[in-house]
Amino acid sequence: MSTEITTDVPLDVPPGTPAGHPDAPPAWHLLVLSLWCGLVSGPLELGAIFVRKHLFDINQFYWMSRHFVWLIPATNLLIFVALGVAAWGLARTGRRGRWLATRLVCVLAVLGPLWALLTRIHALAGLLLAMGIAARVVPALERRGDSFRLLVTISLPFLVPVAPLAYATVRLGDHLRLRGEAARPLPAAGSPNVLLIVLDTVAAEHLSLHGYERPTSPTLEGLARRGVRFDRARAPSSWTLPSHASMFTGRWPHELSVGWLTPLDGGQPTLAEHLGSRGYATAGFVANTFYCGSDSGLARGFTTYRDYIFPQLSGFKLAALVDRPVEGLRALHQFLRDRTPFAPFASLIQAFDAGFRKPASAVNREFRGWLASRPRKDRPFFAFLNYYDVHYPYQLADGGIHRFAARPRTDRELDLIERWKAVDKSTLSEQERTFARDSYDDCISNLDEQVGRLLDDLERSGLLESTWLVITSDHGESFGEQAGIYLHGTSLYQAQVHVPLLVVPPLGSTAPARRVIDRNVSLRDIPATILDVLNLRAGSHLPGESLAGLWADPATSSGDPSPALSEVVPTNPADPDPARMLDDRRAWSSIADGDLLYIQVRDGSTLREELYNLRVDPGQLRDLSRDPTFRPSLDALRERLEQATAGPLTPSRFRL
Repeated sequence: MSTEITTDVPLDVPPGTPAGHPDAPPAWHLLVLSLWCGLVSGPLELGAIFVRKHLFDINQFYWMSRHFVWLIPATNLLIFVALGVAAWGLARTGRRGRWLATRLVCVLAVLGPLWALLTRIHALAGLLLAMGIAARVVPALERRGDSFRLLVTISLPFLVPVAPLAYATVRLGDHLRLRGEAARPLPAAGSPNVLLIVLDTVAAEHLSLHGYERPTSPTLEGLARRGVRFDRARAPSSWTLPSHASMFTGRWPHELSVGWLTPLDGGQPTLAEHLGSRGYATAGFVANTFYCGSDSGLARGFTTYRDYIFPQLSGFKLAALVDRPVEGLRALHQFLRDRTPFAPFASLIQAFDAGFRKPASAVNREFRGWLASRPRKDRPFFAFLNYYDVHYPYQLADGGIHRFAARPRTDRELDLIERWKAVDKSTLSEQERTFARDSYDDCISNLDEQVGRLLDDLERSGLLESTWLVITSDHGESFGEQAGIYLHGTSLYQAQVHVPLLVVPPLGSTAPARRVIDRNVSLRDIPATILDVLNLRAGSHLPGESLAGLWADPATSSGDPSPALSEVVPTNPADPDPARMLDDRRAWSSIADGDLLYIQVRDGSTLREELYNLRVDPGQLRDLSRDPTFRPSLDALRERLEQATAGPLTPSRFRL
């Protein structure tokens, strides 16, 4: 049989032609048609994503694994192979079956790219639009059968290798980064490692390390006994990306490109880039894939960067033809669960969502695997671990222990955990708020245990004898301590910006141990501190002041710490969640000095100020801004804040 015959894929047959007539093409031709559509739909979907992101989507994040460039084409191909089998079966039933099969294949070939391009269109509206397009396209192709057959014949050799080439490109990039790292000269002999651990969403107020009544953090307490504990560390912002970006660059959020919809650009050097240029192996292992993934800009400078994982069926969900139906199934599942005792789709939805929550055990496993596979064990490393276990929803990973909260006993309690972000907080009872806080504490305690397990492994391997540990959090969490304030990224009160900070020297080091620093410091100074303890500050373009002078001889300190400045624009324009109960984009900024916390909220020319004495009013319930006795302090802190930010902050100075 000639090539022209085998690739002959007429979409229909003349009216009245029976299925068994010699002029009717074999039904298996629809297998070829479906295969070709599957090969085409993947690149079309990728093209739709790129067009949307570069032309009209204000959200500059992809929020997908970098492997989407091959996973989407591969998933679409699998879908259309299965569809081709179904179409073949339909075609064998006769002309009407063939008519339906060709249009079904065309509808799905159009639907994936359409959903990927128009993400805000309702799924059913997109389906109707795809059906309308197919109703026009299929007859047009039938009238040009010879030209269409020629197109299939010519394009197939170019379409088949798309997914393999995309996969090879990703792997080649990984290989080139590893080769580049291997080519760099080694640092001086005996140079220590650095392990930076960020406990995402862990508030200092919920840690026994800082006096919380529950034993939530025995691992951190043990580390503090041989390291330096900062009791007044403050995050540069009250949500993930600006805090991490500040920790990586030494810059304040208002100096960076980061925002709710904009990643960190290449305008400022990062700690990983600097250490990599000095011969360090650099690796990041993150669980917060939304704002710490590869597309966040935080991966810059890391030779190895692991973010997304794909257990069970989660890898297929990158493709629109899988993602949209799963979301529809989720809505149906929620509808049925709210009204009936049945939840028939729970297991299937969990299989597709399995990769959403990357547990600490997976982060630890990736890090240990990387340590074991390093080609040069004598090359010191800078590793960054981001744990997401405490972030809402406050659900324990498999095997986690409920130390402070009972398991959800009712649908309402299950909703509080699974859908905490969307729950209308104004309807919460005190018992429900307590249940949410207890569940949050459970997550903290289990994460502390996972950190302990990792550090035990590192100690047994001898790595802690040559490794500096820096352990902190990017922000805290609010549970209504101030009226209407929940979650994070919604204010600059202590609950959201007071975070733990431990700096622990290598085991056996002569560096001072068990020091407690009761002074306001900012996570912005982490890069300068790390470079200082490594003796690598010379030639660095990273700003900030080292905190090492606070635990060493003050006479050797290179300068005072940076001001304890924090900034945020509360509303996320991509997620106007009414449960946040904050529907504005006013610019919040704050600065802590001694026992005083000054908060400034600007909305255009309108200025609101708040002042609290944290020693006598740790819950910030009594605003002293109108107390005449505190007027000099208020004026001084306002001036200091505006000096730190080079002028009043306005929403326009933040990237949304």
